[in-house]
Amino acid sequence: MELLNIRGALERDNNFAVSIPVRNEERRLPATLDALSTAIRAVPGKGCAIFVLNDSIDRSGEVIERWAQLTDLPTLVVEVAFAPTIRNAPHCRRLALDIGARAAPFGALFTSDADTKVGGRWIESGLQSLSDGYDLVCEDVLLDDEELAALPRQVREVGDTERAYFDICDRLWRYWTYERAGTLALRPSGASIMMKTTAYLAIGGLPTPGMGEDRALCEKMAASKYAIKALENIGTRTSARITSRASGGCGDALADRANSTDPMCDSRLKPVWLLYDEAARWLKVHKCPAPGSHAIPKTSGPLTFVAVQRELEIARKLASACGLTNA
Repeated sequence: MELLNIRGALERDNNFAVSIPVRNEERRLPATLDALSTAIRAVPGKGCAIFVLNDSIDRSGEVIERWAQLTDLPTLVVEVAFAPTIRNAPHCRRLALDIGARAAPFGALFTSDADTKVGGRWIESGLQSLSDGYDLVCEDVLLDDEELAALPRQVREVGDTERAYFDICDRLWRYWTYERAGTLALRPSGASIMMKTTAYLAIGGLPTPGMGEDRALCEKMAASKYAIKALENIGTRTSARITSRASGGCGDALADRANSTDPMCDSRLKPVWLLYDEAARWLKVHKCPAPGSHAIPKTSGPLTFVAVQRELEIARKLASACGLTNA
């Protein structure tokens, strides 16, 4: 990594630090920064913002610097050039969060994306959840509705079907495990994550796979027995563009949904039979009476849109049979 430039300065002992990775986002940054200003003004306390520009060649740094001068918020802009093997969002976010951890060592860390408009209560809601005893908070982030409307209708249909299937599977999971196993699956997004700095440091910082650092962070926190909250949508909206800044990221997934006749869905989704099997095995491990058993193989590949539509109908019938009328 080569350090190219540093602008601004930070003090220690902040109540919270906002860490955002940036790469060539000059056009989208004004809306992102306006939304961040609103969220920051909604809370008292000492806060700061860190932006790490990863191999950026536009005027993103100047946009952020002008914003910092207008808002009078302590802001640090770090411009770096990463080696090709680590030239990605996870390493950029990791650096931003590591700096944030030094600025708020006993406070809270927030992270979002440079193409995202956080909700007006983003920081307020995060701080409240952390003060309630949670160590990591993940918001259920939605796509920007105006940008989504400009894409083929199938893109929205896939997202809506995924969300419906996630929700009904969570209800079935809770029912089959007698409400003892907790939430089935979190949907972390780098566009909206909040956590205690002490917990972040205790797990050794942000994991840095080639992509999916948000999910890896959540899994590492869970494995370390930290309390995790799935925060309902509080207004954060992220870009629905199909030209991705990172290979394998959201933009690539949206492009697939826009162009494929049967696009792939979220890899965390699984068939209903496998969900039931996992619930039975969870109960067995935890010495609870199982709700039954079956001999279906315990393997399943990723689901496509058509497959998720089919599984959703099965799940709805099962939920109705179980008396989960709201499903």
